[in-house]
Amino acid sequence: MRAVRLTWAIGGGGLVLCAVIGMMQYSLPGGGSAIAITRDVVFAASVLLFAIGLSEEASVVARRPLGVTALVVVALWPLVVHLAQPLLPTIDAATFEAGLDAYRAAEGALTTVFFVNLLVSLAAALIAVVQIARAGIIPRPWQWAPLWALLASVAGGVLPQLLFAFAGPVGSQNAVGAAVILGTLGFLSRTLGLGIIALVLASRAPSRHVEVFRSG
Repeated sequence: MRAVRLTWAIGGGGLVLCAVIGMMQYSLPGGGSAIAITRDVVFAASVLLFAIGLSEEASVVARRPLGVTALVVVALWPLVVHLAQPLLPTIDAATFEAGLDAYRAAEGALTTVFFVNLLVSLAAALIAVVQIARAGIIPRPWQWAPLWALLASVAGGVLPQLLFAFAGPVGSQNAVGAAVILGTLGFLSRTLGLGIIALVLASRAPSRHVEVFRSG
């Protein structure tokens, strides 16, 4: 069980570190992009470790191909999206000056990317949480913790949109504050929350020692 403890401890520590880096992202001037890439790299490394494990029994999906594939997508997709952002069209003053066709083309491309990102990330996450629960590696009821984190993360993305839709001009300022809080809670649920759970489970993982009795 040493491999289980190491896998969950290192992976959990990585997720906690990811949360700390994410919270620092907007507090350090001039380092937003570099910090965001660092955060995505730490997140990817942590999730990949959980997926593969230092042994088969340490993998949260028991190294089943579907579960490993889903977790690989969950791990690498945020980094891919972040690295692809400079290649995407922007909607700014130059876009408006280029004419209506250029604006519509940029808007269409960004809309397509938004829905592709949403579909891929949600599909991979849903498959991953189901495979983790079915693998039976994580003790009950904590095998559902990734699902709880996914629901919190989705709520953190959906609820702010509803707030903006119903707040109106008067409540827009309060809606912005609430949206930031909800988004932060969604981010922390899938990083800090899961990281702490992994660290606790690592400390509670039973050790398998074989007792050797000497003959008199």
